[in-house]
Amino acid sequence: MSSLQSLFQDTFVRRRTVVIIAALVLTSLVPFADTVFPGEWSAALLGAGALLVMATLFQLLRPGRPGNPDTAEDPESPGQRTGVDNARPGAGLLLYLSPVILLNLVYPLVSPEMAAANVGGVQLTYLVLASSITVPWLAQAACLPAYRLIGDLMAERNMPAITRRFCANWPAMFGYALPLVVLFAIPLWLASRWSFTAMATYAALCALHLLFVQSLVLANVGNRRGLWALAWVAYAAALFAVPTLWWLPPLLGAATQIAAMGRGLASISLRNRPAGRNFARDVVRGLLLGAVLWADKYLLFLATDGDFPVVIVFVSMLPAVIAYNYYFVHLAPRVDKAVTSLHRSIAEEPLTVLAAESKRLTRTVDRAILSTGAVGMILTLVISLVIDGFQPENTLLAVCVGTASWAFMVLTLLSYELDYIGVRMPPQLLGGIHLALCAGVFALAAASTSPTAAALAYAALVATDVLLVAVAWVLYKRHWSQPEYTLFWRHATSW
Repeated sequence: MSSLQSLFQDTFVRRRTVVIIAALVLTSLVPFADTVFPGEWSAALLGAGALLVMATLFQLLRPGRPGNPDTAEDPESPGQRTGVDNARPGAGLLLYLSPVILLNLVYPLVSPEMAAANVGGVQLTYLVLASSITVPWLAQAACLPAYRLIGDLMAERNMPAITRRFCANWPAMFGYALPLVVLFAIPLWLASRWSFTAMATYAALCALHLLFVQSLVLANVGNRRGLWALAWVAYAAALFAVPTLWWLPPLLGAATQIAAMGRGLASISLRNRPAGRNFARDVVRGLLLGAVLWADKYLLFLATDGDFPVVIVFVSMLPAVIAYNYYFVHLAPRVDKAVTSLHRSIAEEPLTVLAAESKRLTRTVDRAILSTGAVGMILTLVISLVIDGFQPENTLLAVCVGTASWAFMVLTLLSYELDYIGVRMPPQLLGGIHLALCAGVFALAAASTSPTAAALAYAALVATDVLLVAVAWVLYKRHWSQPEYTLFWRHATSW
């Protein structure tokens, strides 16, 4: 009950909760709009969607304006007290979303040429699609060990030292991560029975993208949004110029990051080896945490042999992806600074100050999670209205995929917060349960001949993951309601 009561102790939190519930209810009603309203109402629904898009973009791109509810209701929020809000948060978000924006612009243009190309009896389009839905999940597992490796240097943002240590261990980290490609390739081959040439091309694509995503770690750690965007501009440009040279985009994108490492490249060594046990532990952790947001797309591909409405599924998951990035660009820095402030209070301040800092941190994290949830749910409603206006036959699928992706995103965010504060096993257990549920649901969908099987699969995942979100919320509140104790005991027992 205390977890529920916490939703009503803060006006800001109450409002965001109401927005989430209202948008969720309205989204669930979108598939029935055509039966309630006459056909000429499609334009009105599209107009409503456009207004919601503009309102949400205004919220996303101008979050630091005076009077904005993100900060106005809390005169003591870390952003206002220390002036840490980004000067141009909207530009930062757009740069961070550059892969989403660029690839969604380029892929429709090059798809016909890629579909005409054939590799080992398989259309290049299917090979690229298979690697595209594998790499985000693969990246979670392959990059987490890198963040552990440089973790003690990240607080001070000593980028020369971070770059040297990363480069010194990068060859070994890349080599250690390559078996993950085999881990993903085996189920794909069992489901598709592609030829050796096609499977080798898929594996090479995944390996090259593994190199690419690991090269992006330094840009991400250093908050170098321009460098991050440059990598994706190079990637998209190569894809647009020569779509059939499937190996060029990830190599060109990685080249922009390698060039930026400069003198740090002199530290590259083949002799350095990260601790094998820690590496394996982080890989498993990354696989389980990443499964929540990305496993469903991979399993859907296996269940359907890639024959599913790709555009509808990817467009419907965009709200969750945008909201997730919104959190890490705009809201996560506030949480980080609030945690740093609490650490300082633990070391230097009396208990009265510590209690106030603890309460402030809890409020900051609660608001960040619920703000992200509200943005994601509003955008899901928008996408559902737009698809209902243009392709009403796919509305049910869009609503189910969008709502499920929102639940995946919230569960991922709560799992991240638990992992952030040092609670390791519960998030991994939640990820494992989610993965098992996805595998079971899509196995049933593969055995069904119903055209709405994919929509029903995602509807089942909505029901199950809402329960997982509730469990994650209870665990989150248990450990974040008094974060000073969790942080202190984690520090104390590490000695």
